[in-house]
Amino acid sequence: MWLLLVVAAVGLALASWTVGSVRRLLHPERRAILPPARPPVVATHPLTAPDGAPFTVWRLDPPSPRARLLLCHGFYANRNQVLDIAEALRARGYEVLLIELRGHGDRPGPCTLGVRETDDALGALAWARGRAGGSPLPVGVLGLSMGGAVACQVAARDPDVRAVVVDSIYSRLFPVLQRSIRLRYRLPAVPWAWLTWWGVQAALRARLGPRDPAVLAPRLRQPLLAIQGGEDRRVVPLLGREFFQRWAGPKERWFEPSVVHVGMFARHPEEYGRRVADFFDRALR
Repeated sequence: MWLLLVVAAVGLALASWTVGSVRRLLHPERRAILPPARPPVVATHPLTAPDGAPFTVWRLDPPSPRARLLLCHGFYANRNQVLDIAEALRARGYEVLLIELRGHGDRPGPCTLGVRETDDALGALAWARGRAGGSPLPVGVLGLSMGGAVACQVAARDPDVRAVVVDSIYSRLFPVLQRSIRLRYRLPAVPWAWLTWWGVQAALRARLGPRDPAVLAPRLRQPLLAIQGGEDRRVVPLLGREFFQRWAGPKERWFEPSVVHVGMFARHPEEYGRRVADFFDRALR
């Protein structure tokens, strides 16, 4: 009898952990990231995702765009995270599109960790190509953290994408999840991280491993600029280096030892805009 009670209690604890941890991943905390003090002018366009979910595209449009860029923010963030970057690129002649990832900012959840967010991003690019007055511009993508993983999936699925910039990207999602659980809860990977990993894939009805940037990288041949800081505690530099090494196309890396997760723009705003724009100038000409 006591053995049955112990087994039942352990099973209940494991199930409770799995449900709670999956919910925290798919419904992340909505952290307040305010727009810049002088926000740029954006045009807002309502769209509908393939699964029927409504979303909006923000568009920053220069007078005579030289190319089209899609920017994707990271986990816990919203579009305000990349507005300054978007404006820096618009000022250098790029049309810039911003989407809000599911479950972030003002957008309803759940977050799908890049599964349906990639469909949204592809839809935004398809809309931009087909909109009235839209011009056939060269296309590049830029993503921060999880937005970088979305950018890689977009590059793998859209043949029009000719260049990729990623900032603080992970190579594989599971080690990031494992590290987060260890640091936040002081729990080992077995069974806790594995329960979360299996549970979130069951909830999404999708396998996440094949979507990992390190899995996609060997077949991506577009030029790549990878940005990362050595003080990144969320995505350790080893993971970013693995992704970079596996990339099949021409690549360059901007690494600074003292920069934190997605902290390069805050540290070097002018240089960031210049380096990224120069990279896209070369890759998309």
